[in-house]
Amino acid sequence: MDLTIKRSKEVEARRLLEIQTEAFAEDLKRYEDYDTNPVNESIERLLRKIEAFFHYTIWLGDVIIGGADVRDLKENKYRLNRIFLSNEYQNKGLGSKIMELIESEFPSAIEWGLDTPYLNTRNHHFYEKLGYRKVGQHQITEKLFLIDYVKKVEKN
Repeated sequence: MDLTIKRSKEVEARRLLEIQTEAFAEDLKRYEDYDTNPVNESIERLLRKIEAFFHYTIWLGDVIIGGADVRDLKENKYRLNRIFLSNEYQNKGLGSKIMELIESEFPSAIEWGLDTPYLNTRNHHFYEKLGYRKVGQHQITEKLFLIDYVKKVEKN
């Protein structure tokens, strides 16, 4: 099957929201971050993100399996604001290829940033394997701390 990413379209929003809700449900239980967790994002807010930012739909063949939200921080710096995959497609070796596809959409990038919950150690290992380095952390709620990562892109 062919793994691709394409800019999200309005007609994909409902499916993306379903996958996002599924993907972040465990984090909501663990951290109880009801005001900030993607599970509670409205369709209207997702549609605004699709319109305003670099929002991508992740496809495996003709099946939507996830999404990603990238922000332009200017001066060739970008932030992976959110990435999510359907639980059915997690832990199948797709993550590295997806990250490669996302980063390749921004060939002028000199730096990438992202954050991930402090207890999600699989994510820490995954991002570090891809060249991201821990640069700090910030607190969202009493139970939720996010680890901040940055990756400097070396140009050939």
